[in-house]
Amino acid sequence: MQINLTTIEQHVEDKLHRIEKVENPAERLSLYRKFLKIETQRLHLRHRFGVGGREIVGARSLIVDLMIRRMVRSVIEDAGANESSFGNFAIVALGGYGRHELAPNSDIDVLFLYQGRKDAERASKLSEAILYLLWDVGFQVGHSVRSLSESISIAREDIVSRNSMIDARLLWGSVEVFEMLQERLEDEIFEKQKRQLLDELLIERMTRHGKFGESACMQEPNVKESAGGLRDLHTLLWAARVAYGSRTLSDLTAKSIVPERDGLAIQTAYDYMLRVRNELHFITGRRTDLLSLDIQQQVAANHGYSDTSELRASEHFMRDYYLQARRLQRFCEVHLVRSVARHEKKRWFSRARTAPAIGGFVMHDGILDLDQSTVDGGQEMAGRIEPYRMMLAFSYAQATGASLSSSVQEAIQNGMAAVNRPFRSSPDAVQAFLKMLTVRGKAAAGLRLMHDLDFLGKFLPEFGRITCLVQHDLYHRYTVDEHTIKVIEALDNLVNTRHRSIERYREIYNGIEDPLALNLGLLLHDIGKGLGGGHTEKGIRIAEKVCARLQLPKRVSEQVLFLIREHLTMSHIAQRHDLSDERVISDFAVRMGTFENLRLLLLLTYADINGVGPGVWNEWKDALIWELYVKAKAILHPEEDGDRDRDQLKDRISRMVASEIEFEEVSDHFNMLPNNYSQFTPAQTIIEHLRLAHTLNARVVKTSWRLNAQAKCTDLHLCARNRRGLFAAVAGALTAQGINILSVNLNTRADGLAVDSFKVRDAAGEPIADPTRWDQVDQTIQRALQGEIDLESAVARRLKAQRSSKLRNRKSSLPDGAIISWDNESSDRCSILEVRTADRLGLAYRIASTLSALDLDIIFAKVATEKNLALDIIYVANAAGSKLADEELTPIEEAIRLALRDQVVTV
Repeated sequence: MQINLTTIEQHVEDKLHRIEKVENPAERLSLYRKFLKIETQRLHLRHRFGVGGREIVGARSLIVDLMIRRMVRSVIEDAGANESSFGNFAIVALGGYGRHELAPNSDIDVLFLYQGRKDAERASKLSEAILYLLWDVGFQVGHSVRSLSESISIAREDIVSRNSMIDARLLWGSVEVFEMLQERLEDEIFEKQKRQLLDELLIERMTRHGKFGESACMQEPNVKESAGGLRDLHTLLWAARVAYGSRTLSDLTAKSIVPERDGLAIQTAYDYMLRVRNELHFITGRRTDLLSLDIQQQVAANHGYSDTSELRASEHFMRDYYLQARRLQRFCEVHLVRSVARHEKKRWFSRARTAPAIGGFVMHDGILDLDQSTVDGGQEMAGRIEPYRMMLAFSYAQATGASLSSSVQEAIQNGMAAVNRPFRSSPDAVQAFLKMLTVRGKAAAGLRLMHDLDFLGKFLPEFGRITCLVQHDLYHRYTVDEHTIKVIEALDNLVNTRHRSIERYREIYNGIEDPLALNLGLLLHDIGKGLGGGHTEKGIRIAEKVCARLQLPKRVSEQVLFLIREHLTMSHIAQRHDLSDERVISDFAVRMGTFENLRLLLLLTYADINGVGPGVWNEWKDALIWELYVKAKAILHPEEDGDRDRDQLKDRISRMVASEIEFEEVSDHFNMLPNNYSQFTPAQTIIEHLRLAHTLNARVVKTSWRLNAQAKCTDLHLCARNRRGLFAAVAGALTAQGINILSVNLNTRADGLAVDSFKVRDAAGEPIADPTRWDQVDQTIQRALQGEIDLESAVARRLKAQRSSKLRNRKSSLPDGAIISWDNESSDRCSILEVRTADRLGLAYRIASTLSALDLDIIFAKVATEKNLALDIIYVANAAGSKLADEELTPIEEAIRLALRDQVVTV
């Protein structure tokens, strides 16, 4: 189905002409509203029949154009004036509206332009009347009323206004005034400030990607602003306007500035993005550019996608979206860089910065290009190079940090068909590829360049199956392929950054003799996800074939397969098990087999978590994973300095608190807690615990508060005499005060004193910084432990208030149900309860109070929150101190589900 704009124009003109004849302004306004609603519905129907994105936004722009012109005429006639009296006035469409790209619910951006001061008053009155009419009809209007000189001044200073004027289009009024605007923009800004304007566009693009997402393959992309979104083409066209004087993509292809093939690819991807954006606007009935998880399934269904045995409809749809977004991002970036490079200042020493490179390449100012002097009528005349030279180009770029010129990129694309089975198995290609994986600090750079040009998926077809594969697991921020590259980047950053917080991982990485097995293990660790569920076992089978094809030594192959098999093990055990349990550590050490395997898995785990998304790696995970590593290392690679380190810490802390606490009390504190307490608890936290225990005396509870800037939360330390239900009472008190628990560390001394630490935030997700607020919470905790308040009622009141809060009424994309599981094998002393569900205020209290009501003891707990997803691990024993029988588990699980049923999701 196609749209005929001429037919639409005739239809709209006829309808508006009838409305214009209505004399009553109120009735006319009502008819305008009805007309706009009906025409929007007609566009929606055309969209449902498959009309392209550009056609819909073009038709919408035309309809609004015709409405505005009719409205201007009505306003002028109602005022008893005539159009000729506004000879120095023009109404100008800006931005997307100026490009004829008005999405169904986008704002209309207009400039009310007048020539000079004497026209200001009349322009102000006319613009005000038109704006009120547009608002009354239902338009959201971004507007400005400016003279020619004011418009030029604004364009000179403000990049957003300047860019919108690049797309300016006359809607109504004086052609002369509009042309004067165009001429002055050209003469006073575009022609005189080319280099500055191009630099500002590059900075704006980098800033935008930093804010909305630097990767096209994000789980919830912004269709307009994220990398690979519509704005990438806008930026290219703005740069082209400055650099070449061309306004449209068709102009660029007609002048051979952009090759016809690239232009077609850009246009196809851009139209796809417009169609998706139109879908978002039609579904939500408002301006919506975020392709969020909760809406992806509906968008997919409306686009004709359906579920298969391997992927949901939304995953099929998002894979196509990512392919188009990556293509749009890459082509726009190539030609944007070329536009900017055209106006780089030429220096007298430029010739010295050009150097030949073997293989028919030349390096010029950090860009690897084809050496035209070597072209002899062979493949390069056909615009392609053969695969061995592709690999050479990638190696050059990796080693030098150079980018590939658009000519080289185009030649690689044209020659991609030759990356076939014989080439993939050839010793020279294999060795070149493996060599790139051994370069410390640069492995990811080479792989990303290969991937961006689609070479990696051709050379490793197994990787091609995970390209743009979405992960709808509420945890990963990126697609599988993008996550994989970011994982290797995290490992490279151990070499490229000097942060002290990762110094111990850097030392271990530097101690690895050859990083080949580690980098290849990272590259293949999620390779099985391309075949659906059970990705670890499937990944092992795939990796066996890859290792054979790459002709790896047996030892390297075994390490790669080990890393894939165990890539989830370390984080799983560290975050879900009691690391003071000797059996947990010994079983883990047996799985590792060797100290070398342990080191490799530690580095993979560190990189894998860092590659999930910003902020996912935190000090809590760092401490847990390092604790597991150190304890397993003591078995696989014994050292005898553990006791010495503990004594040194004890002595250091004793000196720090000498004016408050005797050495014997400090020593007793250490001796009454497990060794792992002193080994993995931060010194400042130990000091807080000591001070609380020392001053508890006859008090029911003693607390201390401290802002944690790194974790963007508040640390609450607490000391009380341990008893059944202590954790539940504290959690209930915090919930009643509207405080959310992010994580908890429970410790009980041999003398029965509990020294617990919580990381908390307020209901809005912010750290709690007000000392007065701390006092209020302290009082509630004390009253709860003394039994002076009805916690159940207090919590219920807080949750009821939360339900009515606008902050908590936002729609959540998280699942409502809880995943509850039991592990009755890993611990000899306890049954391990795991609850994974959407985070919510009062979650920890509901679970803990339910267990206490069933006469069960919480021996150990790990509570963590990740991207609004909570994972609570609780070690439970019965009243006799023993683990639970298997038949007892189901009733307990049902009781927990019942307690969680009425909870409110926190987003």
